[in-house]
Amino acid sequence: MIIVEGIGHVSIPVSQLDTSIDFYRDIFDFEVETKKATEAILSLDAFRIRLVKAEVSDRSLPILSFVMDVDDFTEAISELEEKNVKIIKGPEGTDSGESLTFADPSQNLIEIFYSN
Repeated sequence: MIIVEGIGHVSIPVSQLDTSIDFYRDIFDFEVETKKATEAILSLDAFRIRLVKAEVSDRSLPILSFVMDVDDFTEAISELEEKNVKIIKGPEGTDSGESLTFADPSQNLIEIFYSN
């Protein structure tokens, strides 16, 4: 069995690198570690994402979706609304908490979750 000690980073395909960097920095407070012409590494504490400029012809389905746990669900929703972020679904209650799904500038889906 392979014992996983962590995830190095998650790669996210984006259509506009600079716009996506601004989005993740403004919404989640990610910091830019490195930036090249076609990719950037951003970090938030121990969590790292790699934004990769990619041409995507069929955007009928999101390329990627992931969930981020938040400490204040109401405040997170308020901030998303203030920044005119496109809400896809929610907020809604689940058996274990509350969730809300929204899209980044490249239409990747991000779900925020607050555990009961």
